[in-house]
Amino acid sequence: MGNLGKHTPFLLTACSHNDKGKNSFTLYSISDKLHFEFDEPFLHKKLFIGSQHGWLTVLDLHCDPTLLNPLTGESISLPSITTLPEVRPHHSVNGNIVSYFCRANYRLESPFLDCTFDEYSADVTFKKVLVSSNPSISSSNFFAAALFGDGSRLMIAKPGEGRWNLVQEEEWYKDIMFCQDGKLICLTNEGAIHEIELKDDDFLITETAAPFVDDSSDFNMYLALDSVGRILVIYRTYEFETRPETSLVEVFRLIGSNGEKSKWERINSLDGQAIFVGTNALISLRKQDINREVKADTIYFTDDWWGLAGDDEECNPRDICAYDLTSNSIKPCCPDEHRRCSWPLPVWIHLPNHS
Repeated sequence: MGNLGKHTPFLLTACSHNDKGKNSFTLYSISDKLHFEFDEPFLHKKLFIGSQHGWLTVLDLHCDPTLLNPLTGESISLPSITTLPEVRPHHSVNGNIVSYFCRANYRLESPFLDCTFDEYSADVTFKKVLVSSNPSISSSNFFAAALFGDGSRLMIAKPGEGRWNLVQEEEWYKDIMFCQDGKLICLTNEGAIHEIELKDDDFLITETAAPFVDDSSDFNMYLALDSVGRILVIYRTYEFETRPETSLVEVFRLIGSNGEKSKWERINSLDGQAIFVGTNALISLRKQDINREVKADTIYFTDDWWGLAGDDEECNPRDICAYDLTSNSIKPCCPDEHRRCSWPLPVWIHLPNHS
């Protein structure tokens, strides 16, 4: 694929505009307005649910998560979906998994329902998976955190334990983010910030910002950091016509971290940063790392709307857009042919420099 660049992330899609069918993939560079088409069998029939450190997080046809290096094909298995207390495999007479039994509303007191893979991948599966450190440095010594199910419950897997643990049974989350010190920052549906210190024997959870959102049904929220490491929350409001489209973006910065004493302030500058959000781990470019067509003080969004991730051949352009804080404007950030992708979801990926 040639020199893929050092700083700027790529948009990874599986699109059919190139007449090669959905087994062909595209990396699009906003910086250079160039794209690279490639076909790797190890990416076939995979769902993209994250990217981090140059690795993809993918789901196979059984909804089991794996870390996958898209340049080399190297893979690292994560704990199976069947290690969740809400999930039981349903086997055929031949011993093959044909569907899953899962608990309604993911509550331990609820009855199990039988879900086919199609139903499962749409409503009851991993939505985002992140790891606490670079898998290229250590392939097993990391924590994994996941948002699971339609309501996005928080799951954590400890190094070497081989299973997922449900955290905060009564809480649903919008986004998660690992910090450099290894702590996990979590954003609840109500806008609260939970900081989780991960230990081998326990999880220490601290609420550093109180809830302040009443209804998050018509918008999404993402975690980010400003240029000095303060927590940002990005609000993305949608208009619903033929499909959801971004209509408003607001950015808030957390001041203080003492629970109810902390407060949010709205900001209209990122101090020159460019931020890329979606199912990927946070990607942030400093002002000095921005080049060519990437704009400072801009947030780049992928379309992570699961409800529209169908397998239709003809699809409208997805809501892959850029929000410029200085001009308060929203516009597509790549050509329509790179936004006409249905499944899997598009994802930003930050690749190392390869020649």
